Amino acid sequence: MYRTATQYLEREPARMKKPTRSSAVGLGLLAAAAFYTSSVRQSQAEGEPPVLAVAEIQYIDTSGEVIDQSADHFRRLREFEASLRTDLAASGKVRNAALDCPPNACSVGDIEVDQLLDKAQGAGAGYLLISSFHKVSTLVQWAKFDIVDVKTRNVVFNRLVTFRGDNDTAWRHAETFIVREILDHEEK
Repeated sequence: MYRTATQYLEREPARMKKPTRSSAVGLGLLAAAAFYTSSVRQSQAEGEPPVLAVAEIQYIDTSGEVIDQSADHFRRLREFEASLRTDLAASGKVRNAALDCPPNACSVGDIEVDQLLDKAQGAGAGYLLISSFHKVSTLVQWAKFDIVDVKTRNVVFNRLVTFRGDNDTAWRHAETFIVREILDHEEK
């Protein structure tokens, strides 16, 4: 698990590992979650939902499939990102901020996380959602999602999930799931 934006970059993208549980990391995440929850509640008490910028998703395919699906993956990534923004904003619990990046060059694979955080801050966002997908086989994809507090540069939400399938339905189901996870976390 990554407590700072710099730690997120220090991982090897092609090797998505299961997060380890140590008491120090657990305490750090608990403190970050408490900070996030209190700042979200304060923001909501003032009548304004928190502002979240969603970076483009990094995608890695090491499945070794014969058929080149890169065009479908690219399309699904952009649809996934657009749906994330739309569904989170439609909840009324989060406002969106657009990052000032060239098209298709705004993921953790394209830009350092610290630069993405600076862009999020420039856009008026309090939080930045960064994510990376890794297709490991025909049926299995890993997806890592982190929400980083722009001021403290600490991860305040993270999920490492798998989803089965590589079609539009599987991707829509994964997007619906992660939106629900973010909104459920935000309410606590």
